[in-house]
Amino acid sequence: MSMWNRIATVAASGALVFGAGLAAAPAALADGPNTPPEVEQRVEACEWIVLKPGDERWEVGFAKYVLKGLGAYDTDAVDAVYGDDLKAAVEEYQSAEDVPQSGEFDTATWEHARADFDEVGPGMQSEPDDLVRAVQYALAEGYGYDVAVDGYYGPATEGAVREFQGIVGIDADGIVGPVTFRALVTGGACQELGLTD
Repeated sequence: MSMWNRIATVAASGALVFGAGLAAAPAALADGPNTPPEVEQRVEACEWIVLKPGDERWEVGFAKYVLKGLGAYDTDAVDAVYGDDLKAAVEEYQSAEDVPQSGEFDTATWEHARADFDEVGPGMQSEPDDLVRAVQYALAEGYGYDVAVDGYYGPATEGAVREFQGIVGIDADGIVGPVTFRALVTGGACQELGLTD
């Protein structure tokens, strides 16, 4: 999609969201241009998972990869344990983003991380990337997809993202933008997405 088409899509999405009375939501939510507004609304209504020191869950690993990809977390090994090192990195990130420093990966921290994440997809990264690893980690550890966490956005990753988007109802374009990002994080917490029992 050309830059001008993306700009037009962003403008149209913003007008649609505002017109729907969701002025507090981000202006350009749709990852794909044909995501139904009701799907965006459902995904945006899902609560962020608050991660705290001591937590052991896959979303912690996802958060670590996101912060690592944003240059806010320096580690060679990513796991699902929320330790003191992650707490310190979260506090530094919160300070840099002018978010209250709680040391928890809370709603405000998720919103800033999602905005900084921007989007990843086929052909967007020229070398292995930690933001791609975040997506792969979520797909593999959170949803059971058979994808390698190698930082390359190849056919297996694209296929898994498209399938995940299709399950949620997001226009399956294979690009992880704001809607898919939130669905990946909140899918386990939001029964309406049909991703949990």
